[in-house]
Amino acid sequence: METFKEFYDLVKTFWIDVFNAARKGTETHLKAIKIFLVFCVVVFVILLGVLLRFTESSTFCGLCHQMNAYMESWRTSSHRQVACTKCHYEPGFVNHLRGKWVDGQVSLAYFLSGKRPSAPHAQISDASCLQKGCHKIEDLQGDMIYKNVAFSHRKHLGELRRGMELRCASCHAQLVQGKHLTVHEINCFICHYYKAGPKGEEECISCAIGGCTSCHVEPKGDIKVNGWNFNHKKYIARGVACEKCHLSVVQGDGHVPEGKCLECHNEPVLLSTKYTSQLMHKKHVTDHKIECSSCHTPLRHEIGQIPTLTHVSSFCDRCHSKEMHFGPRDFYRGTGGIGVPDSPSLMFTANVDCIACHRKAEESQAALHTTRFAERVINEACVDCHGEGFDDTLKQWKTLLFKAENETNQRIFNVQKVLNEFQKTSGGGAPFKKAQSLLNEARHNYSFVLLGKGVHNVEYAFKLLNAANNKTERVLAIIDKDYTPQESKTRMTCTTLCHVGIEKRTVPFNDIKFSHETHIAGNGQRCSDCHSPRENHGKTFMKNCAECHHGKGIKKVKCDDCHAVVKKLVQGKGGIGVKERPSNKLDVVECVDCHRGVLAKKKDTFEAIKKRCIECHDQSYGEMAVRWKATSEDLLKKLEPKMARVKEEIDRIEISRGHTFVFRKLYGEAEFNYNLAKNGKGVHNLEYTEELLEFANRRLDEAIKQIARRRGEMAKGKM
Repeated sequence: METFKEFYDLVKTFWIDVFNAARKGTETHLKAIKIFLVFCVVVFVILLGVLLRFTESSTFCGLCHQMNAYMESWRTSSHRQVACTKCHYEPGFVNHLRGKWVDGQVSLAYFLSGKRPSAPHAQISDASCLQKGCHKIEDLQGDMIYKNVAFSHRKHLGELRRGMELRCASCHAQLVQGKHLTVHEINCFICHYYKAGPKGEEECISCAIGGCTSCHVEPKGDIKVNGWNFNHKKYIARGVACEKCHLSVVQGDGHVPEGKCLECHNEPVLLSTKYTSQLMHKKHVTDHKIECSSCHTPLRHEIGQIPTLTHVSSFCDRCHSKEMHFGPRDFYRGTGGIGVPDSPSLMFTANVDCIACHRKAEESQAALHTTRFAERVINEACVDCHGEGFDDTLKQWKTLLFKAENETNQRIFNVQKVLNEFQKTSGGGAPFKKAQSLLNEARHNYSFVLLGKGVHNVEYAFKLLNAANNKTERVLAIIDKDYTPQESKTRMTCTTLCHVGIEKRTVPFNDIKFSHETHIAGNGQRCSDCHSPRENHGKTFMKNCAECHHGKGIKKVKCDDCHAVVKKLVQGKGGIGVKERPSNKLDVVECVDCHRGVLAKKKDTFEAIKKRCIECHDQSYGEMAVRWKATSEDLLKKLEPKMARVKEEIDRIEISRGHTFVFRKLYGEAEFNYNLAKNGKGVHNLEYTEELLEFANRRLDEAIKQIARRRGEMAKGKM
């Protein structure tokens, strides 16, 4: 016991001495110790700051192997200068700390468990996108063009879309590797096309929310369709629906497969409860960022194969099998003939489907539902798409085909009789077999025209009938060695293929009425003398007008019969918002007094006209002509940028479905006066030209003022 007490006293004395020595040393080196402690604290804070900073860097985020693809896409994106936490944490110091705390816990759990997430999932709020120094709400008020589609951020973020409240990340997502926060059209298609018809997808598989024009702008200029030029402008002007050509534009239905929820959820309560579509989208789209394609099957929007009656169900299928339409289908596609290259109908190449022409004329409920297509209704379809004058086209085709089919049928019948006689006299040897084979091929082409209904591809029909006739000629040549085959070359012309009766019709052309009858019947001119070839169809070239109307033919027509706009400018009338001001040269100077080259079929240069001014007057009039020309051209050039600006603003408003009547009226009046001054050649009446363009300038200024006022009201939320 005493030994233990001695040991205790010894230890106690030791620690007392140590404490006293430490206190004495501390008192002696107190300043140094304070400095050391401060240094340690500073180093700790610096290391902690560096460590925290490092955990916010792209290097740290990319340490996990499953993040490599995302980091690479970030490095090549427009956000590569933005730190990860700038977007992935909501703005504010508290939110930043909360994000670090949550991420720290998740990282620790993964570290301790040794597991890694198979597919990282991030939530980015709208507040992160719209924070100071990033995107501004004001920048999202206007409209933009994305892949030739008009898009409005204001409508998609400020209004409910199909009952859903969208977020920035609803569209700006990472659906595929290699793209970081990039808009992908998959989400657009699912939202706009999934069960978009009045009664769901069964009612209209190609219906879209908002219709075609809510997204697509009018294609400008000519486009190539299988080697042919096509221009949408005149068809849109006639009100031809997009679906007439673009029917099969949706592939897939975007449905949610059964059992899809099990990929993420396993709670019995969640899986057994029935949810409304609105609640499901609120949880997965508004409250949490889940890709649309994570639940919905793919849905593509593109121009696909024409859905002929052999591809889709129709009322015809209730009585008839789809096989009955194979003939018209193949004929429309231009395939199936013998000895004739494939030649699809031009309407097939333009993706025009069957029901564009075969409209319902009347419906009756009998034992079975039947639908009859009347020729009258099909004629109306021709006019709806192609305009006035095409109502007799179908009738013309049927008349020509009926005659050609009868001739071919009679020819085959007669040649078969001759061939039968040949068999009796010479036997069934090789010549007979070859001749019979050719005649069978001719009969096939003829039968194919009947089966396919030749009007579905009228040019192909005549090619087949020509081939059939030529084969019968070859049969006769086999039977009779001295017989010379006659080639059949029946072809469709402009006036038999499409423009039926145009040779007797007067049509508007620029500012005049043009008589085809006068030029074709009277002068023997051909279509190609004025019009472009089929490969560049739809254009008119006035190549030979001067050949007849200038020179000796000058008296056949008056100058103002063609140059009506120049006449208006010289007369000083026809403008908008200005008083009549005739030129002092009206009824005093004739056109040919200045434009003498017309009499010699030569184009006058300005220098030549200037010279004639001097000849009739004096040198000062030549200088005056130069001054008039320069003044009118300068006035026109000054107005052009302002007109382009107003036109661009009006187009932008129309894309966003805004009202433009007031702006278009102002712009239209300005454009009318501008065209009168430009096409009438302002030098013919400079005073009137100046007044026309001055009024046009005032109307454009008013339009700009009205548009600016509208923009201000929209910014204040009044519109």
